[in-house]
Amino acid sequence: MLKKGIVVLLALLVASLVLAGEFNVAAGKTYTLSPGPNPNYADPGSKLTDGSFNFSWGDMVGWENPAANPTIVVDLGDIYEEVSYVALKVMYSAPSAVNMPEYFIVSISEDGELYEDLGMGITYAEAPVANDTIATLYWASEEFVGYGRYVKIEIVPGGDAWTMIAEVVVGDGALPEELDAMVGGLLDLTYAATVSVGKPYMLIPLPSDAYPDTDSVKVTDGFARYSWADMIGFDNPAINPTIIIDLLEPKSIGRVSAHFMRSFASAVNLPKSLLIGVSDDGMEFKTVGLAVATNPYPPQNEFINEIHWSPSEPVLARYVKIEIRPRGAAWTMLAEATVWAME
Repeated sequence: MLKKGIVVLLALLVASLVLAGEFNVAAGKTYTLSPGPNPNYADPGSKLTDGSFNFSWGDMVGWENPAANPTIVVDLGDIYEEVSYVALKVMYSAPSAVNMPEYFIVSISEDGELYEDLGMGITYAEAPVANDTIATLYWASEEFVGYGRYVKIEIVPGGDAWTMIAEVVVGDGALPEELDAMVGGLLDLTYAATVSVGKPYMLIPLPSDAYPDTDSVKVTDGFARYSWADMIGFDNPAINPTIIIDLLEPKSIGRVSAHFMRSFASAVNLPKSLLIGVSDDGMEFKTVGLAVATNPYPPQNEFINEIHWSPSEPVLARYVKIEIRPRGAAWTMLAEATVWAME
């Protein structure tokens, strides 16, 4: 009970800290919502940035089983150079069929048109979240910060019932000490080893006939060469291309990445990000992260660039799903997908 009390107290301290002062640059700012919320829990255009997040229906903006993921775009009013934190204050009430979101994806833009993915809010500050409370779902990073004016938050609901949001927080600059203490550190990959080479995989959809994967070997053959023959290609696909790798047995996964061509001359661009999921049976997948970091950084043209993700703690699973989020109506050329496991 003492440990739980400390966690709750810390979460409350963080909430009061980030909502006050200069760190929260979303306070009082305007925003747009898509799709529109349910009329019973509508928004005059100020609820989500007014600093109030009481456990009260009147304080909430709500969607009931929306056809599309609810998306919030906050106009910060000016360019900010170090967006390091985005959080949602959400209601959780099982008796009222209000689910917590599964996660959100945050991206940022200078002009409100072209967005760069920043990361994923998948961690709750109050975990485990108590019933009939307001919880804080957040993304935070001081290594991969955002530059821009418009912050887009795409919310993935946690079920088919209600999603209720009370407040949006956007932090700019160094993380406050109390918040920094809640952010997981980097995983030590000194003893990690590649476990995906030669492993079977599935592609959804199939690549273009111009750059096929005839023998189903290119994606895990261990080579990421700048060669058209070494790559598979997707030409403006209707759905996000997805790779499901079967590691044949459960592994303690410490890193997932994929290598892509970037060639402006050939209309080949890098994906915005990679959505990472894991599974024990290859059927039911749990989303665990978003790969946004690149190697090299910044990405190079006419080069093979790696996009990678690592958890703060190893994730045990047999199957790894990599969903590619393409950038614009152009070619996406994949040379290799790689999974590392802890020895």
